[in-house]
Order: sequence, then C-alpha cells, then structure tokens
Amino acid sequence: MRFGKLVTIKKVKKLPDDKDKHDKWLCQCDCGNTTIVRSNTLREGKTKSCGCLLRGIKDMKGQRFGRLVAIEHVGFASNRVTLWRCKCDCGNETIVRQGNLNSGTTRSCGCLDIDRTKEANTTHGQSHTRIFNIWSKIKERCYNPKRPAYKNYGGKGVVMCDEWRNDFQTFYNWAMTNGYQDDLTIDRINSNGNYEPLNCRWLALSENVRLRNATAFIAIGELSLTIHDWAIRLNMDPATLMSRYKELGEKNVVDAIRYALETSDNSSLYKRKEYANGQIKLK
Repeated sequence: MRFGKLVTIKKVKKLPDDKDKHDKWLCQCDCGNTTIVRSNTLREGKTKSCGCLLRGIKDMKGQRFGRLVAIEHVGFASNRVTLWRCKCDCGNETIVRQGNLNSGTTRSCGCLDIDRTKEANTTHGQSHTRIFNIWSKIKERCYNPKRPAYKNYGGKGVVMCDEWRNDFQTFYNWAMTNGYQDDLTIDRINSNGNYEPLNCRWLALSENVRLRNATAFIAIGELSLTIHDWAIRLNMDPATLMSRYKELGEKNVVDAIRYALETSDNSSLYKRKEYANGQIKLK
C-alpha cells in the first residue's frame, strides 16, 4: 500500500519490551531507502517519505515571526510549498507557508485584524456594502478554521497580503481602479497564490467558474473532457457539477456521468431531483 513516497513492505514484529501501542511497518521509499514507520503516522499522512522530502528545508522550529512561533513542519501545499504549524501569541495555532513567514507577509493567525477592524468599520462607512462583504469573506476563508472554505484556502497556506488585510480602504481603492463592478467576482490569476494586487482581477461569475473548472478533467472511455464541458454535455450548470465533484469525489461523479450517458437522465447528479433539467446532449 502506498503512502506518499512510501510503499509498505511488511509489518515489523514487536519486541517484548516495546510499549508503543501502534504497529510499525517496514517501508520502501521512492528514493531507494527503507525506513520503519508507525502505522498511525502513515494513515494520518504525517509521514510520507524516509525523510528525503525534508532535505533542504530550513529548520525554523522555535523561531518567531511577528506574533507567530514556528512549531513544526507539517508537509507541503499542492504546489510543493513548505507549510509550518505556528503558535500565535493569542493562543491559536495556524498553518502558514514558509515563504510568507520569511517575507513577513504573515505575522499572526489573523488576530492582528481584530484591533483594526473596528476602526475600519467606523471610518470608511461601507460596512454593509458588497465590496466590504467580499473583503470580509476573503479574510474568513484565509484565517478562520471554523469556516468550511478554510481547508481550501488558509488550510493550504493561502493568505491575504497585509496591505489589504489590515486596511479595507486600501483594498477598496485597488478594486475601484482595477475594474470592480457589482456583477463581477474576485479571481486569483494563480490559484495557488495569495490574495494580493498582482495576483487578483475581477471576472464575471460565469468566466470565473469556467476557469476554475478548466483544469479538472474526467475521462470516460476514450472521451476526456473538463468538468465545464461535461456539464454542458449533460445539460447542467458547470458550477453544480463542480460542487458535486468536490463533495463526492471523482469516482462517484464518473459513475453518475456514466449512468446519465446510458439513461439520458442527469437527475443522479443533483441533490434535489426536482432541479434536474431534462435530457442531456448525446453528441
């Protein structure tokens, strides 16, 4: 069984004086080394190599970055960016990109905003506007672990640059001079990058969805299409199909698409069948 770069070879026999309750496995790493690993660290994804993944990573354990103190290296984001678990002076823990710590982009778990939010809310007079809501929602998904979207943003090390995070007026000024309209949504040009002026733009919602879906391919038989193109073929909203893809996973969505192609009925892809919109396009 594979876990990252490790493939289990055999279970290691426990010694009589071994009081560790966890089983241990002898594993072969893709780099050629073998190592013995506890079963729980394999299952939980804490150990993904013999240690070769960590080579060349700067040891920042115990170092302070603003209000944050680095505790441990916890792995990598999808683009191989190094992630560190940090303890904030306020008591919270947060996952931060190593580059953001070194550059000073991230200096707290987000609690620095608390002292400034009241001032922002009372000085700019836009607390109930759409643009202020966009700014607030970005901060929530980057810094609030209790929000469902956090796992796809802050949980992967995505942050909001300090100049925006600490001052709504700066974000507002950038938005107004870079094409903001009430029918547009904010989009990150590099989906692995942060919310910052050089990586953000305003797009129509339909275009934003199309771009997000353009990189997710599903292959059925000899046909390989993006989620957006499968949705068009299945006569459904691309955003709905992407939502099902994220919720159910690729295998379940592939099965549902196969069923829709066989029966010309796309209702299995909807949570509420009454929203299904009829016949699909077979060609």
